[in-house]
Amino acid sequence: MIDKADITGIILSGGKSTRMGSDKGQKNFMGKPLVEYAIEALRPNCGNLVLSANRPLDYQKYNIQIIEDEIIGVGPMGGVLSCLKHAKNEINIFLSCDTPYIDSSFIGFLIKNIDKNFDALVPVHPNNKAEPLCAYYNSSLINVLCAFIDKGDYKLMNFLGSIKMKKLDLSDWEYYNPGTFSNLNSPGDLRNNNDLFQGLKG
Repeated sequence: MIDKADITGIILSGGKSTRMGSDKGQKNFMGKPLVEYAIEALRPNCGNLVLSANRPLDYQKYNIQIIEDEIIGVGPMGGVLSCLKHAKNEINIFLSCDTPYIDSSFIGFLIKNIDKNFDALVPVHPNNKAEPLCAYYNSSLINVLCAFIDKGDYKLMNFLGSIKMKKLDLSDWEYYNPGTFSNLNSPGDLRNNNDLFQGLKG
């Protein structure tokens, strides 16, 4: 059993939010900003929280350490790298701010399945679709991430294919529902997901 104090929870909220039109993490969904769902999912399981955001003033009210991307324009890989460099623990749980259906029970399930013989644990659906932005990454991966960025390969799945990654079979989770991993990327997504939210959270 991994001690909560040995886990850093990292919220990814530093994207361009092109489709959303403005800062995604601050967009209201069902009564609160998207970023707050991620905070609530991670906080019960992680002794320390870090927030990846390139508009830090928008997030100061949460009293969480804010890390800006050191390298701009490389997608989520930039946020992952910057936060790993500042993480206090080897064990880091990443969660994108645009997945409000993921809650603390799933994060607990993820942590329970961490195998220290692997450098990453990534949830995978029965159709083999991976969820690399809701995953465990060890801080030892910093140099590998830097190498991928240096050669201009910013695809997380390519990076994951090069390391000791364990797949977490989501069909083993008793509450599995593919809708749990839905991303809210646009104003339309925010409007159209009320029924799904009520079904998953009800």
